Amino acid sequence: MKFNRLLFIGLGGAGQRHLRNFSDLLPASTEKLAFRQTRKTPLLSPGFKVDPSATIEDKYGVRMVTSLEEGLDAEPDLVIISNPTSLHLDVAAEAARRKTNVFIEKPLSHNAEGILDFRDSIIRNDLKFMISYQRRFHPRMKKMREIIVSGGIGKIVNILIEVGSFVPAWHPYEDFRELYACRADLGGGVLLTEIHEVDLCYWFFGLPKAVECYSGRHGGADIDVEDTAVMTLVYEDFPATLQLCFMQQKNRRSIRVAGTEGYLEWSDEDDKLFHHDYKSGNIEDHKEANPFPFEQMFLDQTKYFLSEFDQSDTRAYLNSAIASQLIIDAAKKSTQSGKMINIPIGAEGL
Repeated sequence: MKFNRLLFIGLGGAGQRHLRNFSDLLPASTEKLAFRQTRKTPLLSPGFKVDPSATIEDKYGVRMVTSLEEGLDAEPDLVIISNPTSLHLDVAAEAARRKTNVFIEKPLSHNAEGILDFRDSIIRNDLKFMISYQRRFHPRMKKMREIIVSGGIGKIVNILIEVGSFVPAWHPYEDFRELYACRADLGGGVLLTEIHEVDLCYWFFGLPKAVECYSGRHGGADIDVEDTAVMTLVYEDFPATLQLCFMQQKNRRSIRVAGTEGYLEWSDEDDKLFHHDYKSGNIEDHKEANPFPFEQMFLDQTKYFLSEFDQSDTRAYLNSAIASQLIIDAAKKSTQSGKMINIPIGAEGL
């Protein structure tokens, strides 16, 4: 599908990244509109540093509109949504109602309310939908999934995933306490913010049958959302444990998957996928000469959306968006209740 007019909702760090990628990949004649409610974030470089040499409007040829309605009245072909999480679904639902394709920053929403109605609207109107789970476009994640799905490590025994970062250092140009990730009213908290690894679990293993979670504030910052969580996704025959923290000054991302016939391990420290095949004794290190550039995942995702995406992808991404939302909702309920929360199998299915 050819996109001639784009409407960007929100141009903070994530929104400007999407603006940059779509601008690089689409013809210069593509019209770009944007609605910004606060207009706090200045023009940023790819490294998330303030670029004082120009404005967003001048750099990318964007025309600002004064409201969501004005932007949608211009009949864009595609809405790219990167406003705060708690506002995602309202904008996406209105775009779908107006029969406009949707590309949305993760997560789909701050809770599961209304997500099935939104799904039905996208399908009924035959629209394209993609959620920005860019880690699916990392070559080591794709290779890991290929090995798992093909049965390359046998029956899964155990999974351990760790995500650690330091939210005060994310955006040097703003007070981290005002960042959406650190505000409950904007849909923040480490569970929703680090939802990527929840999506990878769904992509690798499917929907779990239950979730057990403990989360809380342990980093000492004056914020009203959880900064640390330990979550177990309970599958029929194995557990997947996720340790999430965004008040950890030592950055770390790692995935370990143990099977009856092999073992997989990846860490962002060396960007190497280690694969031990127990049957053959073979050990492989899947690695490139240089670490895979972080920004390349986003660019490859946008390329795929613009060139290869079809309705089967829309259905798959709707399923993944809903599945990850259901898992996070269950995790929050588990923290509140102190109990394991069941997820209806196939609840995300179309």
